Amino acid sequence: MKMRGFQWILWIGLTAVGLSARAAAAAEEAKPSVFEGYLGESIWALLWFGILLVVLWRFAWKPLLKGLSGRQEYIERQITDAEKTRSDASKVLDEYGAKLADAERQGRVIIAERVKDAEKQALDVHQKNQSDLEAMKSRAQAELDREKIEAEEQLWDQAGDIILRLGTEVFGKNLGDVENQKLIAEAIARLRDRSAK
Repeated sequence: MKMRGFQWILWIGLTAVGLSARAAAAAEEAKPSVFEGYLGESIWALLWFGILLVVLWRFAWKPLLKGLSGRQEYIERQITDAEKTRSDASKVLDEYGAKLADAERQGRVIIAERVKDAEKQALDVHQKNQSDLEAMKSRAQAELDREKIEAEEQLWDQAGDIILRLGTEVFGKNLGDVENQKLIAEAIARLRDRSAK
């Protein structure tokens, strides 16, 4: 049915073109001005313009609108998809930002813990070194005291030998060992009492 209507429109169009060509040939012989014309020509021009509009509306306008509509829908889908992608990217960026902030916070906590551990270890090492130093000092003092006592004992023994020699030299006689030891012990005791005061 559509095809039959189209054939009629085509037949009418071709007839109109033929008549227009004949009218144009006649008008060209008279050489009229562009603004001059007949009412019949104006009616034919309006009729052909109307026919052209109907044909274009029927066969060209609808497919053109359909194509433009499809293009508009495609662009709208692309915009919607781009907005969704941007929204998803924004969410991912926010998640990564939160993870980065959390990692930074955890890093600061770990560093603070390590610094605290290092300070504690340094304090422990310092205290151990201090206690080792005190122990060495105590051992050295004890060693000094022991050596001092030994040196005093040796000095007193030598003093006893000196007194024995002096006694032999001064008195010219040598007393018995028991008497010598007794005299030496008394002399050393008196010397010790004097040195202690």
